Amino acid sequence: MALLTACSQPHEQKPKTQAKLNSEWLVTSEEAQTWARVKNDNLPTMTGSVEWQAYLAFLEKKLKKYGAVDVFRNSWEFERWDTTDDNAGWSLVSDGNPVRVAHYGAYSGSTDADGITAELVYYDHGNPPDSIEGKIVVIQTMPHPEPPYDQDYLINYTFNDYEYATDAETLSTPFEFVDPAVSFTFDIWWQLAQGLDQIAKNGGAAGAIIIYDMAYERTHELYTFPVPELYDAPTLKLSREDGAQVIIDARAGKTATLRLEATVTPAEAYQLIAYLPGKDYGTPADEQIVMVNHSDGPSITQDNGALGILAIVKYFSNVPQQERLRTLTVYLDCRHYMPGMERAFNDESWLHRHPEAKNKIVAMVQAEHLGEMDFREVDGIVEPVGLAEQSYLWSRDNNVLIEAAIGAVKKHGWSRAQVAVPGRPGKNGGLQQVWWGLGVIGQSGDPESQRCQVWHCLDVPGYGLGGFLGYYWTVGADIDRWNGELFRSQAATMTELTGVLMTSDLDAIAPRQVEP
Repeated sequence: MALLTACSQPHEQKPKTQAKLNSEWLVTSEEAQTWARVKNDNLPTMTGSVEWQAYLAFLEKKLKKYGAVDVFRNSWEFERWDTTDDNAGWSLVSDGNPVRVAHYGAYSGSTDADGITAELVYYDHGNPPDSIEGKIVVIQTMPHPEPPYDQDYLINYTFNDYEYATDAETLSTPFEFVDPAVSFTFDIWWQLAQGLDQIAKNGGAAGAIIIYDMAYERTHELYTFPVPELYDAPTLKLSREDGAQVIIDARAGKTATLRLEATVTPAEAYQLIAYLPGKDYGTPADEQIVMVNHSDGPSITQDNGALGILAIVKYFSNVPQQERLRTLTVYLDCRHYMPGMERAFNDESWLHRHPEAKNKIVAMVQAEHLGEMDFREVDGIVEPVGLAEQSYLWSRDNNVLIEAAIGAVKKHGWSRAQVAVPGRPGKNGGLQQVWWGLGVIGQSGDPESQRCQVWHCLDVPGYGLGGFLGYYWTVGADIDRWNGELFRSQAATMTELTGVLMTSDLDAIAPRQVEP
């Protein structure tokens, strides 16, 4: 069995493994390019859309080709909001002057073909207007805070500490503001995460204009995240250069006409579940490694984690079933870019409907945002940094798992990888990046998060992969901004670590327990 070195097996004898992966079974960068083009041809890949259906059909076909069985769709119906992918369906005229629009606010209601005409009102975060009801509210994103930063800012909007990093000399200083002219990874997330659409919703505005402190090239096709539940205040997004005059108009109480034509139609959502059987599949002795990510997103990497999981399944499909010590359970969620996200559809989720499935899960692998390159904005121009986007390899707090992770990123050439263990201080004694995405929940200070450290409260060994996006929040972030060789190195790393989870004695890789 050409798999990888197994950890010590004190409790039982298991098949001997070789010292390295079989390179002939690994996904190549060329093969990754072919897969990525399917995603690229179906952007934006939003749940319920024709494009999403095509992408999921490709994944299902490939999984079956690689030996996955008992493939099924855990489905339900939802109301899907949609508009045109270009500006044929949306426009803005302020004080009689046409304004270039960067994108729309998803799930923000709709206008007719004539749009809505109303008085503009400027929203000052420090001194909000008495009322925005019935008006078109103009909202700028808030600037980054000054130090000292609170815990939330330190965790989410700065580089954190780590156990080990490749190309560490290229990373910014931990826990300090990162200028968008160096990399706009943190800046774009800071602005998106402010949830400014809620201002219009809560205030009963007739419509909203959100102005981002970004050049047009960075704001163009910037999709809404988190996706809100449907609200009735049609929203458009502007760049800083296009928003400047609109701010002046709003302060002066001028009138604008905002148009956003959209539809709301019933659509099917489903989570795709499949199994690459292990030696005990179908018996009470079966142990499963769940491989999780979401299948929906606007760009080439938001999200392509399913392709990373596909690479792992492809590799292990070459191992005879009787030598696969554990089953690989593929779980591709569809809720990340649905209104309200995962929490809004918890009752429909696979493990809620089938809680007994948890009983066989003994480990977990999560993967998202593979193959990303870093970008910056200099003097209003977006340009590549020339480096891989910083990305994380999370590990549960166990020395065997951590040492395997460090060894794997070194071996497979994963550039700018940060091995992070949220459950303990990093190499410099500081906080390590929390485990986000659909994987393990990291330390955030929230009591519920402290009590339930892992996905669906499964306290199992596991690894996670996640790039930090940057340009990849936008629909226009296509295959030209993606790197197949980086994808290959990340997929190879996660394949090796899946082997660690498959062959190790569970007691040897049990996570360290966190004090409540």
